[in-house]
Amino acid sequence: MWNNTNENRQLLADVSKEFIAEIAPEELEYVDELLAEYHENPPQVSSGSDDPLGFGGDIMVAVTPVIAMALSAVFKFLLEEVIKSAKTESAALMAQKVKAFFNPSAQKPVVKLSQEELAKIKEIAKKELRRGGMNPKKAEDASLIIVAKLTLGA
Repeated sequence: MWNNTNENRQLLADVSKEFIAEIAPEELEYVDELLAEYHENPPQVSSGSDDPLGFGGDIMVAVTPVIAMALSAVFKFLLEEVIKSAKTESAALMAQKVKAFFNPSAQKPVVKLSQEELAKIKEIAKKELRRGGMNPKKAEDASLIIVAKLTLGA
């Protein structure tokens, strides 16, 4: 996971809930329990089987842990991008950028991502969503929602 601290878990929960409300609103009632389970038993890297999380084809998979898995990968990528730019930018600006990426509040500084970064984020999210068992169409749609929210700052 990108960084397993209480603050980062809370951020992941807050951001995940925004996506769950849009993608799988029926899970909102159980999102806290599903996220707690996700943190206690994070998914393992796929062994190459057709069913990435080891669930049978007839078993319904919750969307919440899959969204959390994808967002964790996106957060990790964003953090790596911030670290790369830290080599050339001041500490104050870096703190502002990190806060802008990870603070879901409405009062955040504008941080622009390049087309290449957005494309990479979309691919990371889609890969993780598919690895989590989401069907290709839903994974594509969910990854586009993630990119849209990052782009629009919503």
